Amino acid sequence: MKRNLSKDLIEGLRDSTNVEFVDNLNYTIFALVDQTLKELSNKSSFIQPDKAYFTPVNEIYLHAMTSQSEFTYFLGIANTEIELNSLDKKHYFKNLWKRFVRAWKMSRKKKKKKRKKQDVEPTATVTKDKYTIDELKNDFVYYLSNLISTSSIIYEYEDHISIIGKEDFGTNVRINIYITMYDEKNGIFKMYNERKNRYYDVDLNERFKNLNNKIETCENFVNIIKIYNSLYARVYNKVPNQILIESLVFNCPDILFEHDVYQTFLNVSNYIRMTDTDAIRSICNNSKSIFKEKLIIDAGAQVEFARLIRVLDTYKI
Repeated sequence: MKRNLSKDLIEGLRDSTNVEFVDNLNYTIFALVDQTLKELSNKSSFIQPDKAYFTPVNEIYLHAMTSQSEFTYFLGIANTEIELNSLDKKHYFKNLWKRFVRAWKMSRKKKKKKRKKQDVEPTATVTKDKYTIDELKNDFVYYLSNLISTSSIIYEYEDHISIIGKEDFGTNVRINIYITMYDEKNGIFKMYNERKNRYYDVDLNERFKNLNNKIETCENFVNIIKIYNSLYARVYNKVPNQILIESLVFNCPDILFEHDVYQTFLNVSNYIRMTDTDAIRSICNNSKSIFKEKLIIDAGAQVEFARLIRVLDTYKI
């Protein structure tokens, strides 16, 4: 039996985000990253703060948050030498071992009330190896850890770091920072895959341009994305791929948004369910349909699309 999706429920999901908290936390994270880069630049000739580019990349860009949302950012460093140094396969197992040792030392350090800096020394001024993106991430973690409380924990992964700390950032907050290279000329983030020893370009310029234009022309654009995120999270306990959700809603004609949020939700949902997916273009690249967009298909979002339609079919729309 289908359940009614009431107007009160839809309006409640629209109003569920504490925008002031998101803004304050964003400000805190930007300030923290800025100070970390300044500290790092004082110890390393490779890092220049004005050659660093930091931006939110998931639903926080639109403030379309849910209780399952994480705060995810790209930090791009424009430095050709680091970029080329990283393209060396012999560093893979060495870096893997270094990450293991660093993680072990960081876990020991967190058990002590008084941290000892010699536990995790920065590599920028002492290493004899070529300075790579992995060494950059190591140094970034080191200086960042000196700026947050001892109760906060930094988890280091192959391509990003995650930070959790109720005292510094609040309840149920996880911050993810992907450390990448950056192409200043084209405004493209370059994510390094150590296993494949290559960079993958992530071009978000058209996405941000399209989002900003749609916000100006469609009052309920962000609200509908927030509602889809919330409905999906209620069923699957995770937020769906945002490139997929943004693309689906972005492709809807502007006229569908010229109503209150509840009627707009009904209009957009019916349009998405009836439209051929080949006609829905990627918000990142208008020449591609959603299932030819790398940022969608690589994340397995075909399954998420089917799940979203299933969620909508669960209710009377």
